[in-house]
Amino acid sequence: MEMDRTQLQWLLIGIGAVVVVLIFLWGIRSSIKEGLRNRRRRPEREPVLGETQAPFAGDNDGPVQHDFGDLGYLTPDHHLADKALVDVEIRTIHREVETQSVFTAADPEVESDSWLSPDLDPETAPQMTVVLTVMAAPHRPFRGPRIQAVAEELQFRLGAGGLFERFPDGKADADTPVFSLAHLREPGSFDLQTLPELRTPGLLLFMHLPGPLEGTQALNLLVFAADQWAQKLGGVICDGRRNRMNNQALMHLRAEVSDLERRLRAWAQSHGWQE
Repeated sequence: MEMDRTQLQWLLIGIGAVVVVLIFLWGIRSSIKEGLRNRRRRPEREPVLGETQAPFAGDNDGPVQHDFGDLGYLTPDHHLADKALVDVEIRTIHREVETQSVFTAADPEVESDSWLSPDLDPETAPQMTVVLTVMAAPHRPFRGPRIQAVAEELQFRLGAGGLFERFPDGKADADTPVFSLAHLREPGSFDLQTLPELRTPGLLLFMHLPGPLEGTQALNLLVFAADQWAQKLGGVICDGRRNRMNNQALMHLRAEVSDLERRLRAWAQSHGWQE
């Protein structure tokens, strides 16, 4: 009988130990679940490499501005603002106003159609600006004389505004370039007098659509030109925030241009009915 009581005591001790372990495991499980809930409640927008300000331009009350490093912050009053209306995450800017001095901030994490106006202004065709950068390797900036030589080789012409411009093939008398080229040193434009001393960490290629070429054709030419610049200067193709371009970003860009072409056709058809 005494042995039975001892066994019972050990049994109770064992049961108690099991209960304590179960309570401990349940507490860990609850902590893990709470941590997962907190992570889900965090904003999905992650910081971007090289970003020096809030991810969304609309988060600040001040004027919209985009950081291009040594080029500085491009704001609506910057002397290049009417030339380079840029969205810094390779998200193209859809502009439905006539002026070229208004920046439109886009959320890089939302679907493109969610931030486009569903109704087109019947008097103004939809527009967008596409931007790519070609970045030099660290501590190996692009040099002015080499930039000038490559520009001539790739049939870029230096315009009156100090930007190298690429015009449609076979149209030497064209007034509107397909796209333009600036550099990432203040002030961004090229000066033949100071070009021999120029050292820049990168180049900025941008184009406005609609332009002298059909949208998809212009995009193909822009991407091909950026690749040529990268190969000849020993750089890499990046987006506006200096993140290296990949196939996914390029596919999204092509989809954006295709969407613009669809919207342009709809606008033209609607505009024609009105007339």
